[in-house]
Amino acid sequence: MHRFTTLLSIVALMLLGSVALGARPHAVAQEATPATDEAMGEEGLTFEPVSFALGVEVQSPSDLFIARISMDPGAGFPIEESDPTAGILVVESGTFTVVVEGAMTVTRGATLGEAVAAAEATGDFSEASEAIPAGQEVTLEAGDAAYIPSSVNGEIRNDGNEPAVGLAFLVIPPEEMMGEEATPEA
Repeated sequence: MHRFTTLLSIVALMLLGSVALGARPHAVAQEATPATDEAMGEEGLTFEPVSFALGVEVQSPSDLFIARISMDPGAGFPIEESDPTAGILVVESGTFTVVVEGAMTVTRGATLGEAVAAAEATGDFSEASEAIPAGQEVTLEAGDAAYIPSSVNGEIRNDGNEPAVGLAFLVIPPEEMMGEEATPEA
């Protein structure tokens, strides 16, 4: 049953992604200073942090899947405890409201560059993200990102007045994506 639920979720995400291809999200400027060319060591190369999640346990091996999600105002979908998929949702435009029955972490795009710079100076990255307790609703705006753990109940919805668009980076156990018979022997 879980494979069916996960595959159904993937199909739904792909359908939502195809809707997003027709959308023309606007660019959002963030108040963060990207690394200079000298800092990166290569001319013409910059590196700007978007999100991270500390202390995440990932099943090995796992499959990675990236989808663009577009959600109209008032729309949403459930997250089910039977789904072993974990991931990071990065908001491109609009707002997403997320609530799960498990702890999650959020990085705020507007202040991430400053928080990472401070963390690099001290070596402590724990202050660069917010720990959101189980059951607490959080609203994500453009530039924000949330790590959503696997095997929790919850929902993601658009409570805003405009379409919400984001990228979902999913970590999926291989037997869920390809079927148990496709899992390589260890």
